[in-house]
Amino acid sequence: MNQFLKNCRSLLTQQVSRIVVIGNESCDLDSAVCSICLAFHLSKCPSLFNSFRNYHFIPVLNVSRKDLPLKTEVVFYLHENNISIRDLICNDEIELPEAMSNETKLILVDHHLSKYRQNVIGVIDHRPFDSYSNLNENVYKHIELVGSCASLVLRIIDQSNVLKKNKADYISTLNLLYGAIILDTFNLSKQADKARKTDIEMVQLVEQNLCLCDVTNRRQTLLEILIAKRSDVSSLNSLQILSKDSKTVVRKGLTVLIPGYPLLVQDYVKLEDAEINLQKFARMTGANVIVLIGMRMDLAKNDNANMRRDLGIINVNNQDLFQKILKELTSNNTVDLCLEKNNEIEFLGGAFYDQRNVVYTRKQILPLICDIMDKF
Repeated sequence: MNQFLKNCRSLLTQQVSRIVVIGNESCDLDSAVCSICLAFHLSKCPSLFNSFRNYHFIPVLNVSRKDLPLKTEVVFYLHENNISIRDLICNDEIELPEAMSNETKLILVDHHLSKYRQNVIGVIDHRPFDSYSNLNENVYKHIELVGSCASLVLRIIDQSNVLKKNKADYISTLNLLYGAIILDTFNLSKQADKARKTDIEMVQLVEQNLCLCDVTNRRQTLLEILIAKRSDVSSLNSLQILSKDSKTVVRKGLTVLIPGYPLLVQDYVKLEDAEINLQKFARMTGANVIVLIGMRMDLAKNDNANMRRDLGIINVNNQDLFQKILKELTSNNTVDLCLEKNNEIEFLGGAFYDQRNVVYTRKQILPLICDIMDKF
């Protein structure tokens, strides 16, 4: 794997035809390992994209080099699996064309909305398809509502039969994808209701191929370690926490930012300079409204009773959009967040709620906001 990554970095200075495999802008563990592992696999077995056999597959982390340390669980787990961080390519270290290009194509993993859509040849994603993506009709699409995109990448690898022929080269790949699935599904928790049949099958596939023992304890220990690393924001200030895991929705010249916290919103607002840094974040990103999504989980007991979620909606400079988002999130019957107003928080005139239905995450909230902005 490391030799592959080193070779990819060397290609940055060469005039070659390349296919960039890139995850979403939050660059969480799922996105990061999917981009690395899929690019590695396609470099060995490009059969899904036969017409591009002369291209080089290059994984790119969708984060700048300076912001990579903010992705604490990503950096930790890559180190744990002996992946060379210095050889990984970040999004500010490679030129990605927005206009049509014959030299550079893209495969999107863990998302399918991209400003590079004219160059997209493939999508592997685990969220509902958004017609706003405007992808070309001939784009390869593997979209399935599972808990982790890593499960879809792993199934592609398994279906190619390479694990039967050359398992030794895929040890790092299996471990990386395994961790992402365990984290994204909260260890296949029935209470969290994120894991699907494919996720369960792919976790078992890894355990069988790596001959893992005592898998019950192994899974739980891995989950606890990854959650602890993701939640460790002790070295980050209140601006860096906003940048750690944020999604952007842009429609008709309007922008909504949706940062996901590894802590509750009600705890974030108490941090030093939180108001100043949220306003700075809004200026940096051009946000009109910011929707803050917080979560805290008691690692001692992996069940819903010990998981808490909350959210806050901040109007930056568009009262109408703010009100529409507020109304939709508090009254939608299909995605009923079971919000209870938290009147104790006074922060930039925002509206704050405890979310009693902890099953719903940003993955379900994001389409609601997209729909609002499409109709705005």
